[in-house]
Amino acid sequence: MKYKNLTLPCFILILLVTYLVKKEYLQRWTKSIGLILTEQKNLKTNTISKGKSLKGTQISGVDEQGKELRFQIRDIELDPKDLERETYLYTIFYWDKSDSQWKNLCKPDTNNDAKAIPLTGYWNATGAHVESSKLITFACTSGVLAKCVRWGYKPWKTIQGRSLRDFHQACTRMARADYCGNGKSHTKEGTEINIYDTLGIQKKALKKNMVLEAAWGPDGAIYINHSRWFETLADIYKECPKKLINRINNNGDYTTKEKTSHIMSDALLFNDSLVRTRRPHFSIFQVRPEP
Repeated sequence: MKYKNLTLPCFILILLVTYLVKKEYLQRWTKSIGLILTEQKNLKTNTISKGKSLKGTQISGVDEQGKELRFQIRDIELDPKDLERETYLYTIFYWDKSDSQWKNLCKPDTNNDAKAIPLTGYWNATGAHVESSKLITFACTSGVLAKCVRWGYKPWKTIQGRSLRDFHQACTRMARADYCGNGKSHTKEGTEINIYDTLGIQKKALKKNMVLEAAWGPDGAIYINHSRWFETLADIYKECPKKLINRINNNGDYTTKEKTSHIMSDALLFNDSLVRTRRPHFSIFQVRPEP
């Protein structure tokens, strides 16, 4: 299926506490807001999955710099895109002291919705998921964490006897073209890609001029056929040579998933994309005859 990837993973981190609050440093993956709760109302760790029971919750806390923050859960609704009716969308506002206004924490997505999906644990600076019974990540629908959930890779589910946790992690790598699995993106906002996987959650769509770009696992690319934009495979290889040894296309001809199945046997997701080449720059000079 065709999608446009997003480069930022937009989320906030919340430490759920019941009786005792402990200050700790929260690792972050690009821009996020880490909250350590110091006060909460109507909040229990065992209600996060039930969704609507958290509506109206107001929370005070401090971020990792010790700055006091306040936010509230304004609304909770079932995701209309989820036919299984098990994903909730949260509208979360924070109190901006600079102008004494409540503001939505999330930026609008392509549907102009500014909402978030709660996920257990957090994602560190390399983009790797770290499970935690006390940390909840509210992933904005404009970012890759929530996008991958809405594409069907719900990390709490099991399909055909396989947990979707690794599929969700692989999806975040693919959406950001994080080939090396180190948190570095190699794409641009709004780039169209064609997604499919080994479980048939997303099926390959026929798209003219798109060819296999890469195969993906939770730690990044398992095989790279071509880059998503103008970077050469040699440049990407220099970023993580040990990881990509014998796992990039050195032949020049673009291959297919079937022809490289022996290399990609442990892949979970695949994507196709357009092959882009830089246009040469020419300088045009007007030659005048000598007088």
